[in-house]
Amino acid sequence: MAYPVAHSMLTIPANLVHRILDHLDDFTILCSVRNVCTGLNVITEAYHRFA
Repeated sequence: MAYPVAHSMLTIPANLVHRILDHLDDFTILCSVRNVCTGLNVITEAYHRFA
């Protein structure tokens, strides 16, 4: 029996998260993704629209 694997935005590569963020507007990224957790803050800080 296989055990379920928990997936989150932090378990996928940052470049894939950046591709997802490409489809969101700046306001949505700042209000919905920023300050959720330290890991997402690091990813969004490295994102080219905010770097």
